[in-house]
Amino acid sequence: MNYKKIIQFILLSFCISWASALAMKLCNIPYGSMTSLVIIAICYMGGPAIATFFLQKFVYKESFAGYGWTIAHRKKIWFLNTPLTFIALIGTTLGVIALLGNTGIVTQFGRIDMSYEHFSKQLTTLYLESNGMSDIKIPAVSPALILIIILLGGIIGGSTLNLPVMFGEEFGWRGLMLAETRKMGFLKSNMLIGFVWGIWHAPIIMMGHNYPHHPITGIAMMCMMTMAIAPVFAWLRIRSRSILDVCMLHGMINSTATVFSLYIADGHEMYASIAGWAGVLAGAVLTVCICIFDKPFVKNYAVPEYM
Repeated sequence: MNYKKIIQFILLSFCISWASALAMKLCNIPYGSMTSLVIIAICYMGGPAIATFFLQKFVYKESFAGYGWTIAHRKKIWFLNTPLTFIALIGTTLGVIALLGNTGIVTQFGRIDMSYEHFSKQLTTLYLESNGMSDIKIPAVSPALILIIILLGGIIGGSTLNLPVMFGEEFGWRGLMLAETRKMGFLKSNMLIGFVWGIWHAPIIMMGHNYPHHPITGIAMMCMMTMAIAPVFAWLRIRSRSILDVCMLHGMINSTATVFSLYIADGHEMYASIAGWAGVLAGAVLTVCICIFDKPFVKNYAVPEYM
């Protein structure tokens, strides 16, 4: 392993991303404003990709091929498997909430409520009123049908508009970091990637991203979540043979991040979402499934020529 290269990547990507967050702070740009969204999408989220490009092109002068910089060898079936992986992750997250929340085992998970009354109340309170559209009448459509439409929209959005933004992150995490740490083995490699990925979010977490009421403990929660889902992302990246698929998956998740607030009642923000304990447990479940049902992948994870 090239430890020097890994450390250089971490330091450079953090410097680029965190500097953009500092600039927002110094310029009094509020988180959630259009200006902040543009800065985060281009400068903050682009940090890992910029660091990867600079190191590989100008410092080490090596090819990008090992980082998934190609679709030439991409298996066509992954156009289907990537959305299915997304549905599996969202479905398992909702399943965790139903199992632990709806049964009352862990009340912080809240409960899944698919009623029209709850859906319309949440939509009006969280989105319409805050955007000055409280007079809009919500059509009497099945919330379950709307959920399906939201997920389909997330698949489309993650595969199109969100794709270049997610590349800014994934070319670093599932490009350079994954390739350079594969010799550690499946779990150790992804625990390291997940931890670094989580800590990288720290400045925007403190601004209110994902956990607005827990800006400090939210950093630890983000690390738990990214460490839990990193193995799933790695499996998708290597099995598909392209960085494109994890960019799509990441974009799909980000496109539908607010869906949980519409369908979950009385849930705690640190529990009842894909960014909370529900997502952590869902990622752990899928990781166990990979270890059980794709043993050749886990066994040969450290062998680049295998995939």
